[in-house]
Amino acid sequence: MRRFVVIGFLMVAFVSCVMAQKPFTILDTVHVEEVVSYGVLKKYQSGAKIEKIQSSQFVLGQDGNLEQLLSRTLPIPFKTNAGGLATIRIRGSAPDHTSFNFGGININSLTLGHSNVSNVPVYLFDNVGVQFGSASSVNGSGSIGGAIHLGLQNNWTDGFKAEVRLANGSFGEQLYGTKLFLGNGKFESVTRAYYYAKTNDFKFMNPNYRDFENDIYEIEDTQHNANIENMGLLQEINYKFAEDEFFIFNVWLEKNWHLVQQNMGTNLGNPDFREDYNDDHIRIWAGYKNRKKPFKYEINGGYVFDNAVSNGNSADTISTQRLIGEAFVEHAFIPNASYKVGAKATRINPTVYAYSASLEHEDRIDFYASYYHRLFNKLTATVNLRQGFVTDFNVPFTPSLGLDFLSLSKETFVLNFTGNVSRSYRVPTFNDRFWVPGGNPDLNPEKGMNYELGTKWSYCNGTNSGNVKVNAFYMNIDDWILWKNGGSFWYAENVQSVESKGVEFMTDWSYLLFGRRISSGLNYTYTSAQRKESLNETNALSRQLEYVPVHAGNFFTSATVDKFEFTIDGSYTDKQYTDEEVKNILDAFFLLNTSVSYRFKINNKNQIRILGMVNNILNTDYQSSWGYAMPGINYRISLTYKLQ
Repeated sequence: MRRFVVIGFLMVAFVSCVMAQKPFTILDTVHVEEVVSYGVLKKYQSGAKIEKIQSSQFVLGQDGNLEQLLSRTLPIPFKTNAGGLATIRIRGSAPDHTSFNFGGININSLTLGHSNVSNVPVYLFDNVGVQFGSASSVNGSGSIGGAIHLGLQNNWTDGFKAEVRLANGSFGEQLYGTKLFLGNGKFESVTRAYYYAKTNDFKFMNPNYRDFENDIYEIEDTQHNANIENMGLLQEINYKFAEDEFFIFNVWLEKNWHLVQQNMGTNLGNPDFREDYNDDHIRIWAGYKNRKKPFKYEINGGYVFDNAVSNGNSADTISTQRLIGEAFVEHAFIPNASYKVGAKATRINPTVYAYSASLEHEDRIDFYASYYHRLFNKLTATVNLRQGFVTDFNVPFTPSLGLDFLSLSKETFVLNFTGNVSRSYRVPTFNDRFWVPGGNPDLNPEKGMNYELGTKWSYCNGTNSGNVKVNAFYMNIDDWILWKNGGSFWYAENVQSVESKGVEFMTDWSYLLFGRRISSGLNYTYTSAQRKESLNETNALSRQLEYVPVHAGNFFTSATVDKFEFTIDGSYTDKQYTDEEVKNILDAFFLLNTSVSYRFKINNKNQIRILGMVNNILNTDYQSSWGYAMPGINYRISLTYKLQ
């Protein structure tokens, strides 16, 4: 009992330390998932595509938000504007179809159904993992298109380490961050805090200007009232009873405020118009983890408070609270096989001005089981089974089956083939079911099936190393929920069926060129996402979905020269439909960025890193959301001081 009480009184501090990248070997290529935060997820999901952002790219993205990091490092499209709003679209799915996971918490809004990715600060985390394709059999409701995992690394600090980060950029951008590690090898306190602000007063060419007399149809304009101000604190308290037995306690406090960016027409015609939006979040996740063999088990719990206020009108309350409990046991009953069984329960208390007063709470409980088996050191097979229960709502059974076959294993390369079949679902949001008027408690859950085939070739000759990965996928989603115009009010309905299929190519290499270490990568995705059935009268059947480019990709190259590191990266986004008509089509665009960093040691304990970045160096005029301006060429300079 004493070891559970040890953590009760511990206090706060202030955070950080970026981990050094380990040398690459073929063994790492095959078993890398066993040593990263997502090892458990990967272990029981053979054949699933799970990617971890490389440490060098992660460090470059620490001054920005999660959308900026993912859009530059993975073939994932986003719908964004410059004023603090970004939503994700993995493999042609909707923003509601990707879960964002912090510990055992899906941080997606229970009222809206998705996360504003621009409000997720990279600075607070140690790594980010992305699962492409269905993950409902592991994560539960919402993981139809994919899942994002925000990772924290237990360092078990012995002593004291600190970091201070300052960044300044174009259009009033500024970031101030600090991280502190304090511990004795068994106890560890890690505090991470940041403040981010941006005025967003960039110039752009506004096509809404009309001067018929002089035949002028665009004018240079300045974006007004698109300010952003975010701040957050992430506190970890960890205690290690033994090498394979420990306790974690994480608190993430977040306060996000922005002025809602107006479209270019409003910005020109009514430049003083402003709308502000404020989000407050409290997220707590704690757990006792016992990893002693042959039985491993965890007992975890969490609390979440989300509150949104629009235009300062606190009377129109939109808030939810969650209490979460989860426990599982894992048993390796023979050397190459194990199973895991567990349950997760959640009680949700919504407080929303537009809901019926009779809605007090909703209970959810999921039971799940996973099985892993490795045969002849060649074939890995996994099975996942999950059944959820929701108050007054029927939830489908969600199984998945995965295979990973080691086809060739030579001294310098290995070749794997993978396959995965999984079912997925999403419980409609609280707004979908309970908003008055328009909510429909009789909605069906959205349901999906995901089929995936992949191959991975990994090479290493001691000097040069790399990976080539190709995945083909097919996904169909039924009972896709949309809000329809009913005349006097909008209402939610299961409207359409969508079919998404495509191919993803990813490669990364580390090699010597003229005696210098070079790292390069190239990512590409072809996505055909089309509505096949719809209750709406639409001209967009069997046509690409809105805000899903058919072609998208990115690349990066970095070179290390003494204490300098030079990086260039670019991303391409194909044209995009923005509505169900054949108009308002966004043009394809290409963005090119570059950066230079310099590291030097004051002494063995004190280090400084200076980073300069120039984004959109071609000054591309583009839109990511129809009618909303985006900034041209811009810079960011940051300074990081580390005390080891």
